Amino acid sequence: MDVQQRLDALREHHRNAVIHLAERVRNDPDFLAVVIIGSVAKGIAREDSDIDCYIVAKDEVFAERRERDDLFFNEREGCNYPGGYYDGKIVNYDFIKAAAEKGSEPTRASFEGGFVPFTRISGLGELVDTIAVYPEHQRERNFADFYAQVALYGGYFAKRALALDNTYLLMHSVSQVALFAGRLILAYNRILFPCHKSLKHALEKAPAKPDDYMKLHDEMLMNPTKETIDAFMKCIRTFHDWGIDSKKTVSRFVENNEWNWLEGEPPLSDR
Repeated sequence: MDVQQRLDALREHHRNAVIHLAERVRNDPDFLAVVIIGSVAKGIAREDSDIDCYIVAKDEVFAERRERDDLFFNEREGCNYPGGYYDGKIVNYDFIKAAAEKGSEPTRASFEGGFVPFTRISGLGELVDTIAVYPEHQRERNFADFYAQVALYGGYFAKRALALDNTYLLMHSVSQVALFAGRLILAYNRILFPCHKSLKHALEKAPAKPDDYMKLHDEMLMNPTKETIDAFMKCIRTFHDWGIDSKKTVSRFVENNEWNWLEGEPPLSDR
């Protein structure tokens, strides 16, 4: 569908809010484009859903705003309906190009259904259409990397936490098991990982997964015992050959968790 068809498909109050934002960006020389994303773009919005968006700024404007930690766009003006507001992020064109080339799965997923109601950048709409695709070239590597996380957090750390009565380690370990088992199921189905908030919903929709996966998932998280953890681990282990021998999972875990600073800045949690 072209942009006008996308607009016509929206509820009237959402369409009016999108048009208002597009005109505002058009009249501000600091900005180059607006990309509508989220539930409104996907066609699954509620009556009171907000308008999620990326606003593309000129490079110098983006750099200046980034310097002063001012990349969040949150306003109600123009969203003239109960509960309405704009929930956006200020980016530059390089961000959009990088998202298409090497974006993380949550970033790629954020562009699902996205459309461009206004732009000064030629070809931006076509570029946006290429972003929300599963990175097939990483799939086999993801299988091995994610399974190593499940194997170590569920097979070692969670069990040590139970033995030591270490509640923090137990909660961390089972949440990591749930996360990376979920990543395995999404990767198996070639579904992008959206974010932690939407992970369970994405898993519920995934067509191929172990029998009773969601039941075992919830039982482990609500009552993490050796039995519930083992049952969940078994359903993942026997569902598919994840491409890594159990003897190699420790080395893979060490590379991804303990040595992740070798090729770049360490993640925030380890900095």
